[in-house]
Amino acid sequence: MKLLDIYKNGNAKIMLFDNGTRVIEYPDDEKLNVDFPLSMDCKITNKCPMGCPMCHEKSTPDGEHGDIMGAEFINKLHKGTEMAIGGGAVTSHPDLVDFLYKLKKIGVRPSITVHQKEFERNETLIKYLIDNELIYGLGVSFSSKNDKLWSKILEYKNAVVHLINGIHGKEVFDYFAYNKSKILILGYKDFGRGHDFLNTEMGKIIEEKMTWLNQNLKDYINKFDVVSFDNLAIEQLDVKNILSKEQWDEFYQGDDGTATMYVDLVKKQFAKTSTSSERFDLLDNIEDMFNTIKGGR
Repeated sequence: MKLLDIYKNGNAKIMLFDNGTRVIEYPDDEKLNVDFPLSMDCKITNKCPMGCPMCHEKSTPDGEHGDIMGAEFINKLHKGTEMAIGGGAVTSHPDLVDFLYKLKKIGVRPSITVHQKEFERNETLIKYLIDNELIYGLGVSFSSKNDKLWSKILEYKNAVVHLINGIHGKEVFDYFAYNKSKILILGYKDFGRGHDFLNTEMGKIIEEKMTWLNQNLKDYINKFDVVSFDNLAIEQLDVKNILSKEQWDEFYQGDDGTATMYVDLVKKQFAKTSTSSERFDLLDNIEDMFNTIKGGR
């Protein structure tokens, strides 16, 4: 495990490693209190041809791209800040490569999330981004079994399979078990098209899969090389009660809005999370944006 970055942020020392691990050290008698976000989710486009019925961003084939080169706060991000870039289909944005070169110059550590089909259609571009160290991590959302494709995806060191609580059940978790997969379990977002989908005839199936994962998560955690969660999944699956106190204290990285935030470069807004109803217009520097989020908790 190679150390990539080490920096001070508020009362914490942050260390980033080349396998995607982030270690946070701060005084035992204090709460984590950072001056700027350790990481942010950043939506750069609402254009996507996939039409996923659970898409909380309501992305469409004719969706708009964000002005990713013109946002002033980007120029004032801090070295070591992690940015999870999503959409929409991120590879559809014409300025993606230029944007990533800009982030690299600043010292930001970006990752991208792509749909399985998006990876398949744009593998040459994605390989270029990895080979030129323009992305720090690669998230790929599962949609179907394809042994040849998934073997290829999982050859990339920092590739992580994205699975959604309620959408992916036992069959999919078994598909990736015991093969050294890294998976990220995302909470089901009852927001955007996700809200409408939950209220169709599929709602019962979604709830059944949520129940299955809740009941079986403890038995599945050790079947993967790495299992991580977004905060919504941590809440939905009651992950805290599965881990020991020592494990929780070691691995939990803070509540939404205490170390993370969300930025929508399409609508030029920011918020605590991508499902927050309270949104604010972009400001010129990240500290003011982050303080707005922390003040609104």
